[in-house]
Amino acid sequence: MARNSLPLVLLLFVTAAGAEPPTKTVAMEALTSGLWHAHVQEEDFLYEFTIEDGNLGGRMHRVVGDKQMLEVPLSWVKLDGSAIEIGMGMFPPYVGEVDLEAARIVGGLPEVPPFRELNLTRVDAAEWPMTRPRPPAEAGKSSSLWTRPQDIDDGWPTGAPSDFSVDPADIDRMIQAILDGEAGSIHSLLVVRDGTLLVEEYFHGWSRDDLHMTASCTKSVASLLTGIAIDRGQIKGVDVPLLEFFPELSASAGQGWEAVQLQHLLTMSMGLDWTDEEAKGWPLLENQYALVLERKVTTPPGTHWRYGNRDVNLLTGVISQSTGVEADTFAAEHLFEPLGIDDWDWDYRRWEGHPDMATGLSLRPRDMAKLGQLLVTQGTWQDRRVVSEEWIRELPETHIPTDRGKGYSYLWWRFDPPPPDFPLGVVTLAWGVGSQYIWVAPEARLVVVITGGNNYNERAMDILRVLDRNLAPGVGEP
Repeated sequence: MARNSLPLVLLLFVTAAGAEPPTKTVAMEALTSGLWHAHVQEEDFLYEFTIEDGNLGGRMHRVVGDKQMLEVPLSWVKLDGSAIEIGMGMFPPYVGEVDLEAARIVGGLPEVPPFRELNLTRVDAAEWPMTRPRPPAEAGKSSSLWTRPQDIDDGWPTGAPSDFSVDPADIDRMIQAILDGEAGSIHSLLVVRDGTLLVEEYFHGWSRDDLHMTASCTKSVASLLTGIAIDRGQIKGVDVPLLEFFPELSASAGQGWEAVQLQHLLTMSMGLDWTDEEAKGWPLLENQYALVLERKVTTPPGTHWRYGNRDVNLLTGVISQSTGVEADTFAAEHLFEPLGIDDWDWDYRRWEGHPDMATGLSLRPRDMAKLGQLLVTQGTWQDRRVVSEEWIRELPETHIPTDRGKGYSYLWWRFDPPPPDFPLGVVTLAWGVGSQYIWVAPEARLVVVITGGNNYNERAMDILRVLDRNLAPGVGEP
């Protein structure tokens, strides 16, 4: 189908001499034909309209290059004559005028520069295959849902699931659920058992060589770095007062900081007087140490858990002060190099030369799986000690309960207790917004890595339900 084309019958209807303006039903059907596209600053935005129960809805795809980055549901679509208004949850609404004859929507987001003017043009969905988990199967090509991973000499041996007591039918069901949209927008799925990569599948245009933002999985990497620094004797232990790492700021620290130790930072239980909204806010890009240390300690440290992004960047200072190098330099030598991780990026939200320890790290999914494997092998990779067994043993321990029905331990999550029908024991998670997961069941010697684009559609945890329903019950003892 040609770009910007409308179905012939509709085109004749709206352009015939003397024809009445299209009815609302006809206009709605025209909107659901194809995608509506705008290009802004090297990004593409594609609106996909659907009709459900007589009402317009749909989703917006954010695409960069040949990959879908995010999928955002349309909260509502109002069509009044040619006027259209589109709501997208927390984002300001799109307002425009539909011109079916020209196959355009002229409008924008009045409150959001540079999107104040965002004119949409109808395009053929086939030209944007990354808006689907996979393009339609080509004639004559295999329709298999997945294939055995390739051995690319990166440290991962590959194998068949059936050789490791993982039922291939369970893999089929899990991948079919992803293709059917049961987990929103998923970019990758990897399954490792007994140190062997059994499944490696990519969706929405992503591939094994692409670095993916790990979001708050970065916090769990920061935990491993802290453990390595303790192993090396560069940090004395988790009971060291935090102020010892910031001597130049100790005089201006807020009330009660003398009682705060490193372990309270690692368990998000420092007891600071942030509001919940402030604590979850993105770290600022300057004066982060001072802005955190000037807060008052109003709850006894170690007694109350509160998830926060802003506090975690104190670990940047802890590691640089104790090791003499920036945290990413320390990671390159003592974590990434031993694991054979040679491609990574830690420049997102970099501040004053420091890496962001809350959300800033990007890795390839195969390398994310190596981090999870450390929890299975008690800190070794290919018989090389990376982090001490003592530190790895600490991670699954529930140091503090949370308000989310899970435990939190040294910047890793713990599903505890597991559901009664869950056969794999305790699960430890690195968990980042948008469906970024390093999912580890150490007792079952199983690691699952997931990346996705579910940041704004409230579907970030759907993939865990798919995993629990379709993979976990069929895993046996090899």
